[in-house]
Amino acid sequence: MAAANGDLIQVIDDQSYLGQQILNVYYYRITAISGLFDGYLNDLNTWFEDNVMEAVRFIQNNGVSHNAREWRNLTNGVDLFTDSTVFVGQNGTVAERRMPSYVSAGFMLQRESLLTRNGYKRFAGIDDGDVEGNTWTIDTDLINAVESALAADITLGLATVAEPIILKRPIDVPVESYVYSSIGSASFRGLGTQNTRKAGRGV
Repeated sequence: MAAANGDLIQVIDDQSYLGQQILNVYYYRITAISGLFDGYLNDLNTWFEDNVMEAVRFIQNNGVSHNAREWRNLTNGVDLFTDSTVFVGQNGTVAERRMPSYVSAGFMLQRESLLTRNGYKRFAGIDDGDVEGNTWTIDTDLINAVESALAADITLGLATVAEPIILKRPIDVPVESYVYSSIGSASFRGLGTQNTRKAGRGV
């Protein structure tokens, strides 16, 4: 397995919560000039677990299970890595008051060009004990950590090897070319709903 500079990488975080499947999908663009070589998806996954998942899991209650994480190189259409270790959300303080699966914390991904719209990530697993009216009262340090993680470049050792992007879709796999915006920053935009996560609606 190997990745070239500019390759498009997709990450699918497959979760379950209150009997519903919850997916969060991320995209990265390889920026290492000389590319990456054998085991690179495993290396990217380790960075992602330590930096992105560590932040995300602490804003979710302990009813959320991260069941599998799949990495795909959409440019060469071949390279695949799956991490099927089970993780459980860490932040929930009132586990018996879990809010419905469609209630989400929304984060906007700020585009750095006009080639795409701004992106969004919506995370399930909100705990009623952390909500007062329409306000999410969770520790702001936890929110700040997610904002930083969503906009962070991937570094392996001292080298920056990939950047998070907003992908313009649809695309065909394998991807010969794609339109994207780099992510300049991420910001929490409030609590909302995701209709596709309502009971019986599937993903």
